Amino acid sequence: MHNLEVIREIDPSARVAPDATIGPFCVIGPNVTIGPGTMIGRRVTVLGATTIGSSNIIDDGCVLGAIPQDLKYRGADCLLVIGHHNHIGRNVTIHIGTEPGGFVTRIGDGNTLLEGCHVAHDCFVDDHTRLGRYVQLAGHILVQDGAVMEDMSAAHHFVTVGRYARVGPRTPVRRDVPPFTDFFSEDYGWTSPAVRGVHADGIKAARLGREEEAELRRALSELFEDESALQTKIEQLENLGVEGEARRLCEFCMQALQGRFGRFRESYRGQMPPEAAPHLSAEQLAEVKRIMG
Repeated sequence: MHNLEVIREIDPSARVAPDATIGPFCVIGPNVTIGPGTMIGRRVTVLGATTIGSSNIIDDGCVLGAIPQDLKYRGADCLLVIGHHNHIGRNVTIHIGTEPGGFVTRIGDGNTLLEGCHVAHDCFVDDHTRLGRYVQLAGHILVQDGAVMEDMSAAHHFVTVGRYARVGPRTPVRRDVPPFTDFFSEDYGWTSPAVRGVHADGIKAARLGREEEAELRRALSELFEDESALQTKIEQLENLGVEGEARRLCEFCMQALQGRFGRFRESYRGQMPPEAAPHLSAEQLAEVKRIMG
């Protein structure tokens, strides 16, 4: 009789580090690379051209590298790239990219994705983020360093969640979320989500110098303490010569204002986003350019 505890299907051409751990009932496809020290639980499926770095923990029931639920996908060997030291919770799903979106979905380093998260095609999740239970990311989204999305929140395609921002539970995100802000609906969706304050834990996590933190807090107060014209307030701050994180905050907010529907990444619709290029071969770059004309 077979020992059921060791039944698994690993394609002979998959590249699996000798010290990686693959649990029972897993399926690992032919174009998969799994780095050293990565631990994969039970009933995990890894498909597509998926690269998983070192020292990741991938819990039971995940499906990584499946084809996108997007009719624009044309069948190419698009990529899923996962970095190092991530914890991917139970039943998380992450799709590869699409040709019109730039070929790549990427998860950076040191991230936590809790149970039931979904990361769709062409998303980029930077480093040290936290996605709570059942967070849903539509396609083409950027979640920047240190951002937090609480349980059951969801983001519209082409949204950017700024550095060290926090999206509250059950919050629908339809436009860009400014860095270092608390963004949520006060009654779980019955009122429109908006900036509700400063994400103090995000500022602490960023480990800013005293002067840079003070300037950032002043800029956040100036920009969001009332509902007067945001563009005018941004221009006033820039004229004062703000620097560091305060300046990056102003630039982020100005880009969001200029983007369609308050989403700067709408400008990449039908184009390759800059985050994709470092992960593509010369042949893939040529194919993207051909597709996008």
